[in-house]
Amino acid sequence: MTFLTVLLALFFERVLQQHRPQRRHPWFEAYFRRLTTASFAQWLLAKPWGGAVTLIPPLALIAWLQAFFGEIADPVALTFGVVVLLYSLGPGDLGDRAENFISARDEGRGDLADSIAGEFCLGEVPTAEPQRSLAVARGVVVSAARRLIGPIFWFVVFGAVGAAAYRAIQLLAERQQDESCPPEMECHSDKLRHIADWAPARITAAGYAIAGNFDAVAHAWRSFEQMPAEGPLDESEHLLALTGTAALDTFPDDIAETADHPDEPIGSALVPPVVEDALALVWRSLAMWVTVIAGGSLVAALA
Repeated sequence: MTFLTVLLALFFERVLQQHRPQRRHPWFEAYFRRLTTASFAQWLLAKPWGGAVTLIPPLALIAWLQAFFGEIADPVALTFGVVVLLYSLGPGDLGDRAENFISARDEGRGDLADSIAGEFCLGEVPTAEPQRSLAVARGVVVSAARRLIGPIFWFVVFGAVGAAAYRAIQLLAERQQDESCPPEMECHSDKLRHIADWAPARITAAGYAIAGNFDAVAHAWRSFEQMPAEGPLDESEHLLALTGTAALDTFPDDIAETADHPDEPIGSALVPPVVEDALALVWRSLAMWVTVIAGGSLVAALA
């Protein structure tokens, strides 16, 4: 039933877009506000293990519902799993936003393209093409792990509570950074997110190797192992940026080669299809892992 749940969730996500939830997570916003106003919760969040403890109440409820619906009937459990996984994906649709950027870029709507590029870029948005599209392509291959592969991976491992826990950890880290919490709280939430991202990032990178340029990805991975990025939060992003762009044949080996004319205005350069290729790479990798889940479910059913 795991494969069917993942398949239905992705079907709603990619095909039945009109039925896709907005995923604004207002319940978590209210829960986080309560945490920031309660002295005991603030004391917990200041501890290395505090973030995980504060997430236990909502996750315990989801775990209980998962077990309860599993005892009632398979269709009920299937529906519950699809709903939780759908709300754990995202927050926005990766394909829609990337395609919106491509449309805005090609139609000359610079402000809209810059706004969407800001959602993907890991740093400052470049002011010229093709550097801007290269930065967005890098952001696409990095975002795929947290928006798609991460929730699906933890759902396969632990069911609905695993996907919900992954998204809750991401939301907690984002809220603590947005609210300018004390440095120790941000550090602890970053480490918790690093733990949650460690396996999905490597699974995503392995998918890029199989779905893209295997030799280039293998070389990039070895380089990452020899010189990892500093900081627990940046490690997974660094790995995905290196392996994801290495898997793209259209991505330049040295992005500095594209900066010969830094003052050239956006839209005047011939832009390589790096964003389109990055999206195609993500979909191929995702399709491959869904096939692996299908094979594992078949083997489990026959055992």
